[in-house]
Amino acid sequence: NPAMTQDRVWWVADVLAGLDAYPAYYVHMAPANSRGPSAVGLGAPRPADRSAVAGRIAAGDWVVDLRGRAAFADAHVAGTVNIGLDGQFSTYLGWLVPWGASLTVLGDTAEQVAEAQRELVRIGIDRIDGAATGEPSQWSDRALGSYRRAAFTDLAAVRHHRHVTVLDVRLAGEFASSHVDGALNLPLHELSEHLDDIPAGEVWVHCASGYRASVAASILATRAIPVVVVDGSFDEQAAHAGLPLTDGAVETTSHRA
Repeated sequence: NPAMTQDRVWWVADVLAGLDAYPAYYVHMAPANSRGPSAVGLGAPRPADRSAVAGRIAAGDWVVDLRGRAAFADAHVAGTVNIGLDGQFSTYLGWLVPWGASLTVLGDTAEQVAEAQRELVRIGIDRIDGAATGEPSQWSDRALGSYRRAAFTDLAAVRHHRHVTVLDVRLAGEFASSHVDGALNLPLHELSEHLDDIPAGEVWVHCASGYRASVAASILATRAIPVVVVDGSFDEQAAHAGLPLTDGAVETTSHRA
């Protein structure tokens, strides 16, 4: 059994090398587990006022809005990224945020912030640099951002009238199994590195359920890319909406390393 004979860190590295894609934080967890537990403080993060939030966004720090995707789409602080607690929060935050990067979180309540802390500790992120609670209007003096949420039926309808870019942020394997004809595949974890590959104009972004698409839409919005998030089940709704689909193993436009 290789797990019994190899050094633990190298065994984990071998396993990860055989996967299609895996969260970036995995490579840090094996060494951390080898070192054993360290003292973790779950006290409330330092409060971040409007000025602090604005400064961290201007500095390029990660400011993450913990609210659900509908609330974020309706109103959010420009420059923030939506990774909601109502989905695989720690998985995607750990996948997207560079290890050790400064992190500030925004939530409805202190309980939301505490929940985020508990989830992040499980993946080895034991420090949040700041937090704010309440409503978006309390976090910024500037005009709030927003974008449209739509259904797959809306996407089918708009494609009859004008050209839009359809961005599929599922994994390459999901895309190869079935996708909207003409869609561009940039898996969520690769999106930030390939924003310049997205054609100019309006982008309609979808995933399998709406969660990853909402994260992607918020990232696009930080670059002032006009975006509509398709919030719904691809498997249950895309075909019924009348969208032309391609099934089976095909070459994708994913930028996998």
